[in-house]
Amino acid sequence: MSELKFNNLSTGLDLLNAQFLVKAADLVYEDLNQIQTIIAQSLSLVNYKSFDIRDTQAFLAANNEIIVLAFRGTTSINDWRTDFRVKLIPVISGLVHRGFNEALDYIWKDLKQAILNFKDKEQSIWITGHSLGGALATLVADRLTNDSMEVKGVYTFGQPRVGNKVFANNYDGKMKEYTFRFVHDEDMVAKIPSFLQGYNHIGTECYFDREGTLYTDKIRLRKFISRCTSVAMRSSENASELSAQNPGGIRDHGLGYYERCIRENYIKEKGGPETFQEYINS
Repeated sequence: MSELKFNNLSTGLDLLNAQFLVKAADLVYEDLNQIQTIIAQSLSLVNYKSFDIRDTQAFLAANNEIIVLAFRGTTSINDWRTDFRVKLIPVISGLVHRGFNEALDYIWKDLKQAILNFKDKEQSIWITGHSLGGALATLVADRLTNDSMEVKGVYTFGQPRVGNKVFANNYDGKMKEYTFRFVHDEDMVAKIPSFLQGYNHIGTECYFDREGTLYTDKIRLRKFISRCTSVAMRSSENASELSAQNPGGIRDHGLGYYERCIRENYIKEKGGPETFQEYINS
């Protein structure tokens, strides 16, 4: 894979950076002891440290301009146990998911010290993760900003809700314009834990409909239209023929769909045959 570019000066939603960070979120699923060279080559991040304690896996990587922290999503039975410990417990910013908070606690002390060690040239901090990893990315951003450490951007993919309304409001007061929460069509993980359990979403939602088109406004309408189309497809006489195309909550959670949609929307945004060649080479 060719080297991915990154715009360190960007402050809003940037699909160039989204491509970079979704790749980091993908790489963290690999063997953490084997990916340092890949990260250096594809992301140009030459300093590297991994974390793998109980059901929490992540890597921290940096160069002279940026520090990237990427969290792994749900991959094991232990991870699912973390996901389903849904009791809300108090932290500084409000009430948060007990399992997610405990998962972060396993590595927090070492992680914070590693960030301080890597930040030797005032690099900006960027955090990413898929699924459970997105929840942990949110909690880290909250903790770091509560400790007066600036976080430049948080990009998550298919993340569950993390905390209650108080937490969401406090988080968004600091980070809403720097946090981009990507949701692909009917991704079921983005719907849990539910509002009825006291949970609220955070950040700026970036929604891909079933065609892969990205929306950042009028999202409720877009979701309604997409789901109506899904119901129509499932109830049609040709449902069996269309089953491969049918959206579904588990399928839509796959990180590959997020990577594809981000890449295709970036191409649409930038346009031109040279960009398409970049797409072919990526």
